Amino acid sequence: MPTTRHRDLVAAFTETSRNHPYLAFTLNSLCNLDCVFCKPRCMPDYGHKDRPLTASDYAAIAAEAGAWQIKKAHCSGGEPTLRADIVDVIAGLADGLGSDAAIGMTSHGNLRRGLSVEKLHRAGLTYLNLSLHSLDPDRSAEIMGGGDPRVTRRTLDTALALGLRVKINCVLQRTYLDDAFAVAELARDLPIAVRLIELQNIGPAQALFDTEFISEAEVRDRLHEWFVNAGEVRRDELGVRSPGQYLRPEGWAGSIGFISNSSCATCSDANRIKITPTGVARPCILHNRDIPLKPHLADGTLGNAFAHLFQAMLDRNANDAWQGFHYVDYDLRWDRMERPEGTPVLPLLPLLTTETARLSCACASTEER
Repeated sequence: MPTTRHRDLVAAFTETSRNHPYLAFTLNSLCNLDCVFCKPRCMPDYGHKDRPLTASDYAAIAAEAGAWQIKKAHCSGGEPTLRADIVDVIAGLADGLGSDAAIGMTSHGNLRRGLSVEKLHRAGLTYLNLSLHSLDPDRSAEIMGGGDPRVTRRTLDTALALGLRVKINCVLQRTYLDDAFAVAELARDLPIAVRLIELQNIGPAQALFDTEFISEAEVRDRLHEWFVNAGEVRRDELGVRSPGQYLRPEGWAGSIGFISNSSCATCSDANRIKITPTGVARPCILHNRDIPLKPHLADGTLGNAFAHLFQAMLDRNANDAWQGFHYVDYDLRWDRMERPEGTPVLPLLPLLTTETARLSCACASTEER
């Protein structure tokens, strides 16, 4: 049963006019590829250092999130499809959030034997983001350290045939710019959203940044002819929450968008509740208000945890660093990555005990009367 505080927090977030929060789960830190700008195996937190959340944990978190009017969950990694229980995880999220929820995943699309898009779709997957940086197998292998873009393309075609929304994530590098343009041109004939992503000066990409970075502005200039009579596509039409403009060139079936966190970095529209593999929820990288969910799963107090998360997201408006650089996923996606130096760190919000919650609701009810 929603409490008065619960309803007030949901209403307060609605009044900000920002998109309602959604759950962004990092299911694992493992990957069987080795992209040059990611190189997961060289990171200090690579692998399962602690016991990850189970499929039943994800189902419980989703059920509580549904009570907070959250209707979207996204799964990433690592490579989330390497989890043996990935179908059960997707099913638990879909059941918890309800039949009209958006359940998505980011993957390189080279699915392991025994797993298929059909199985994921039957479990409740509604959209798929595929990482694809070149259509040429050799050049793709140079970028991604393995995999086959032809397999990814078959995964894409299957997803579209099943009625899933499909987005393509393509990281821009100056050496492979023509490859990125060829990937983008898939949207000419396919009803997909290709997202051209600026390289970020973080993690292993720092070694590439000075020579490989190319800005959205320069890419737009090179693709000027595509965009002359292009129409803008609403983000809600695409099921996209990230900032940026999406354009459909004249006569194209799909659209092209940009994620430009290096040249246009802002978190003014960020609305993700990031949850690491072992269940640490992080509402904002600029606020040190992380909260471990495992104790709340054990105690049946997830409502208190979500109250903490919603309040922390609201309080970001008072943070002097708000609208500062938003280093999208890198320091958030696993469990013990250090935060960027100089980031303002705020104290953890006090959790409500059951008695405190009861008294708080009673006082609020008295004021309403």
